[in-house]
This record gives sequence, structure tokens and C-alpha cells, in this order.
Amino acid sequence: MEASGGPVQLALGLGGLAGGLGLMTWALRQAGQSHMSAVLARLRRAGPLQALLMGLILTAVMQSSSTFGLLLVGAAAAGWLDVRVAQAAIVGSNLGTTVTAHLTAVPSLGLAWTVAMAGLILLLVGIGQPALRAAGMAALGLGAALTGLDMVGRGLAPLAAARGLVAAWDRLQATPLVTFVVGVVLSATALSSGAVIALLQRAVDTGILAVPAALPAVYGANVGTTSDVLLAALLVRGPALSVAGFHVVLNLVTTAVAAPLSPVLAVLAAALSTDPARQVAWAHTLFNAAGALVVWPWLVRRFRAGHPA
Repeated sequence: MEASGGPVQLALGLGGLAGGLGLMTWALRQAGQSHMSAVLARLRRAGPLQALLMGLILTAVMQSSSTFGLLLVGAAAAGWLDVRVAQAAIVGSNLGTTVTAHLTAVPSLGLAWTVAMAGLILLLVGIGQPALRAAGMAALGLGAALTGLDMVGRGLAPLAAARGLVAAWDRLQATPLVTFVVGVVLSATALSSGAVIALLQRAVDTGILAVPAALPAVYGANVGTTSDVLLAALLVRGPALSVAGFHVVLNLVTTAVAAPLSPVLAVLAAALSTDPARQVAWAHTLFNAAGALVVWPWLVRRFRAGHPA
């Protein structure tokens, strides 16, 4: 029964994770819609550091780098936002999206139900108050995502030692390039690096993957998540394509820098936490911090070359 329950629990858990993250992102986007024009007006006048910080904070609040990236692409295409400002905000967005991995590092059913109950209360008391109702929907989404993650962990546990699959896990760990491509494809398909990294966290928790072996998939998830923004930019071209292209190149360059340093990244993550899932979250954060450090001098020079429009 456990062997058959594993795949079923895994499928149900993945559905709960994807649906919960989607609901949370949608609710947070709805909550912030009324403030978007003011945010864009402030971002339009921002320098490189302010644009980075705004990108970090807004993405952490919206829980979706894709949503924020599409906003930047649309603003750049309409001429409302200078390309350099949008690029600095994308660097911050890469950092802000790592908050999700820390939220999903150690799912707890108790926490999930507490968050969901808080969401229900907010929905009940928020009748006629859109902001409260949106917060309630976001809490329900987070509760569903955490419940889904718990189910994913339970579903993966029997698969970790399943006869015939052990060799597949070993091959995956021995071929970082394949692991990277898997991360790219999963993230591009799910349109979410957060969901893929949450799945990786459960895989290292159950012993299917070691943390160092999971890192190439983390890099791939960061590259794959740029696909929807790039597709949107290809439709409108112009400045929007410059913004989306920068996002893709930034994550590819960061991967090229981080890949040879994976053992160092794994050691640093282990120094920051003893929990394997939390180590994946820290590795994700360190990866994007490295990308910000690599690209920052170039961005500052671009700003100094002229004032953003």
C-alpha cells in the first residue's frame, strides 16, 4: 500500500503546492494592484541601489519574480521605465524570489493549518475590505502550498529506496548537466522556480538527492523561470526585449560563475543551517547574491553614463 501511496501522495502534493503558490501569488498581486502606479512612478526615478531594493521587496511581497518581470517588461515596452532601472530591479527581483525557498524549507502541517485558519478569519472579517480579503486568500494559498509540500515529502519517501529507481537517482547525481537541464525544463514548464526548488527541498529531505547534487537543478530553475518573461518580450520587442534578455543572460552568467564553485556554495549553505532543505534555500540565496555582485559594477557604470529617463 505504501508503494502505491507514494506516487499518489506525490501527485496530490504537487497539485496542492502548485495551486497554493498560484493562489497566494494571485492574491498578493490583487492586493498590490491599487498601488502599482505609485510604485512605478517611484521606480521610474530610482537609482541603481534603490531600484534593486524595490525589486527585492516587491518580489518578496508578490512571491513571484515572473509577475514582477512581466510588469517591468510592460513598463519598459510602454516607455514608462528606463531599461537600466528595469535591469537593476531584476537583479533585486532575483534576490527577492529566494524568500519563497526559505518559507518552503521546513513545511509543517501544524503551521499550514494555522496559516489557513488565519486566512479564513481574514476572509470573514474582511467582507467589503479588498485588502483584508486578498491577505486572507494569500494565507489560504500559503497553507495549501505547505500542506502540499508535506504530502510531497511523504510521497517521495518510499520512492527514495524503490527498487529500480535508486540507480536513476545515482545517475542523476553523477551528471550535473542533466540535473541542470531538468531544472530548466521543470521551471519553464511550471512557470515557477519556487515550486521546483520546493520539490528539490523535499528530495534532499528524503535522501533522494544530496544537497550538492541538487544545486545544478537550482541553477536550472533560475534559468527556466525567465521563459515566460522572455516570451512576452519577444512579442513586443524593443526595450522589453532588452530587459528580458538581460534577465536570461544574468542567470546564465551566474550559473557559469556558480557551477565551478558549487562545493564552496554547499559548504557555506551547510555552515548557515544543518537542515538539508534549508541548505537548498541558502544555496539559492547565495547563488543570486553572487549574480548581483558579478553584474553590479556593470550596472553602476550604465547608470553613470546617463540619467535614467
